[in-house]
Amino acid sequence: MDDLLFSYADETTPRFKRRVIRTVERLTGQPKLKRIYVDNQLRPRAGESFWSAAVRRLRLDVRFDAARLAALPKTGPLVIVANHPYGVLDGLVIAWLAERIRPDFKILTHAVLLRAPEAAPQLLPVDFSGSPTTMATNLASRAAARDHLAQGGCVVVFPAGGVSTSPDRLGRKPAQDAPWQPFTAQLIEKAKAAVVPMYFEGQNSRVFQIASHLSLTLRLALIFHEVRSRMGAELRVAIGAPIDPSELAQAGDRRAQMADLRRRTEALASDLPARCSPERRGVALKSRIATVSAKLSLGLKRD
Repeated sequence: MDDLLFSYADETTPRFKRRVIRTVERLTGQPKLKRIYVDNQLRPRAGESFWSAAVRRLRLDVRFDAARLAALPKTGPLVIVANHPYGVLDGLVIAWLAERIRPDFKILTHAVLLRAPEAAPQLLPVDFSGSPTTMATNLASRAAARDHLAQGGCVVVFPAGGVSTSPDRLGRKPAQDAPWQPFTAQLIEKAKAAVVPMYFEGQNSRVFQIASHLSLTLRLALIFHEVRSRMGAELRVAIGAPIDPSELAQAGDRRAQMADLRRRTEALASDLPARCSPERRGVALKSRIATVSAKLSLGLKRD
């Protein structure tokens, strides 16, 4: 399997930067994630999507209100927005949630995921590399998002455009999204799309926060470490009620609309679903251990 599939560095990345990113990735989680991906390709579950397989293989315990998800508009133009605390996990999970109710969804996300062919049909790549093709890629994705909404589709977007970062160089303060970009308001306005905000609890590690202030290269190199460290974790997501575009327009111009939408999204932090009880998590862990033990036993018998 080509290492390019599992790296935030590619052939357009300067050589020294590429070496640093790939070295850190290999030391902090990339090999494990690569094995999981390859194993799923070799032994896929019939009918399982890339997003469902990712959530299952990473053993993510996603906590969300199923009734609120079911209340999302099932037809017509829809924009789903969210904060961006993790970089990969929140992208995988929000796509997994969107797919359940709007299989016609497309997600604006980092171009690195485009290297997984199973996910490509749902992706509108955003290129942060600064390569000669960056502007063309991003303009094409923006146009595709507008066209998809014009046809009554669903578009998922992280309006901050980047992963939440602590404003403190030592990572002592909570991570925050960058200002939400007005392009999302443009999408909503032109398509007269309903908007559904989602809020992800949590943030990346303190190491990631410190690295983000030191070097963009280190920040990118640690993304897979953040995924690896949260395998088997509980992720709580709050889902808001659909917002009519005319209601959002009352906030003012596009920047004011995005500030208002961000406030509404972050307010969902007080409405997160309940955590899984320690007893239930214990039962789930025992079940996983039993499953792994059974597979190992079967493998030994075959040998």
